[in-house]
Formats: sequence, structure tokens, C-alpha cells
Amino acid sequence: MKILPYEKIAACFKPWSEVYLDVAKTLINTIQTDELNVIHIGSTSAQVGGKGIIDLSVLYSAGSIDLAVARLSLLGFQDQISDKPFPAKRPRKDGGIIFDDRKYFVHVHVIEKDCDEHVKQVQYREYMLADSKARQAYEQSKKQILAEGIIEQEAYGKRKSVFVKDVLQTIE
Repeated sequence: MKILPYEKIAACFKPWSEVYLDVAKTLINTIQTDELNVIHIGSTSAQVGGKGIIDLSVLYSAGSIDLAVARLSLLGFQDQISDKPFPAKRPRKDGGIIFDDRKYFVHVHVIEKDCDEHVKQVQYREYMLADSKARQAYEQSKKQILAEGIIEQEAYGKRKSVFVKDVLQTIE
């Protein structure tokens, strides 16, 4: 699989599709090693419509962040394009792939296995998968943000993070 250059796209709403699971599985199989686990997170993992960007977390053992970053670089993932990128101690690498003749963009979060963020990512995904009303509410929240004309990716992300934070407070 060839990792393509990432493109910062305008926020939009695409209904959730099962193909997101197939894309994530293919990426996981490509990235994962004996030393690195990879999980599918974010809206595409929780059957929630949105931009359709595939979010993954590469989970490394304590002290092995350099191994994770090197693996992603070797595969062709690039540094995050952002005015406020994630810090080097918790980076995000980005890329694109062609899957079944369609381009998908990917955000790969590099986090330590079993840290609080890892645990919260899994809890959030499981909560959303178990609650169809929460999924519908999140989709409505995203559509409302777009209806307000907020399509710049980072501004959109900041606005929708309010919903995610509310859910995380509910499940803690």
C-alpha cells in the first residue's frame, strides 16, 4: 500500500459507510508490527458520519515513541499540517490512500499503550457504538456546525470536540 500526500480538506458531512472499517483494517495490517498495536478510533470507527477521515492510534510501549514515529515515516506518513500541531511527545502523522479506486485521508495518532488517552479512546468508541441516539446526536451536531458555515478543518474540529468532551464526562 502506498501512502499518498495528505491534503487538508474542508469539513463536510458524508454518511457513515462500512467501507471505513475495511480501509482501517487494511491500514492496521500495514502499520502494525510485533512492537506496535494499532486501533481504529474516531467517528469512522463508531459508525458516525462526518468528513470520512480515518483516525487510527498507533500504540507503543513506554519509551518506544521513536519506534512508532520511525515506522510511520518509513511507510510514508507525513507530519501533521496544522497551525497548532500535536506536540512531538504525542504526534499525529497524516497521509492518504487509494482504496477501491477512492481516496481516503488518514490521521494517525501516536500514543503510549494503556495511557489515559488510549483508555478514553476505546471507552468513547464503545459508548458510541452501543448508543444509536448518541451517534445521531453527534451527526446532528456536526451538521449544525457546517450549517453555521464552519468548514475549516481545525475550527470545525474544535467545535465538534465539545460533543466528544461531554460524552467523555458522561462515561467517566
